[in-house]
Amino acid sequence: MTDSERIWEGDVNDAVREEWKAETAPFDRVKEVLLATTTYRYAKSIAERAQVSEPSARKHLNTLADAGLAETDDTGQGTKYKRSRETVAMSRIRELHSELTKQELVEGIRDLKGKIKTYQEEYDVTDPDDLALALDSDAGEGWTAISRWKALEENLKLAQAALSLYDFDPDSERGSEATRSNEQDSSQGAFAGETGNLSA
Repeated sequence: MTDSERIWEGDVNDAVREEWKAETAPFDRVKEVLLATTTYRYAKSIAERAQVSEPSARKHLNTLADAGLAETDDTGQGTKYKRSRETVAMSRIRELHSELTKQELVEGIRDLKGKIKTYQEEYDVTDPDDLALALDSDAGEGWTAISRWKALEENLKLAQAALSLYDFDPDSERGSEATRSNEQDSSQGAFAGETGNLSA
């Protein structure tokens, strides 16, 4: 029997892990595991998944936390870590910006604002928190509306942020002037330019 005809009896998962370990730096592995971690985990758990020692994982996780990529929770028995909400939001904003044209984002924002306005008119309140205060505990449909309304508002914020990237040039003189102007006039919103004209 030739080598090519020989049946491999190893564990494919072990082989993939070893290849991943050989081709990536410990910091990159910890970061990759962290970005897939949606619930708080101790450094030991993340270290095992990242194929690094626990002290190494803790050091890299603290660096990632300082950079805003990780959220921490001090349990009294140690620190737990998970990916930060800001990281997830920025990832989604980049996806929207790369997948949708400027016009598609404008139309999407208009649609989202229209749906939010429908909830405002249907329940005669300005936001989902006001609706929560007005509802009885057994108002099942109303509580479902709150959840959907909050999701719409979150999607609207992400879409507005993605849209703002189309006109954002951090190296332009105009961008620097706009930044200084916004710092001086705090009454202007973050999306006062492009999205300010998108009222439903």
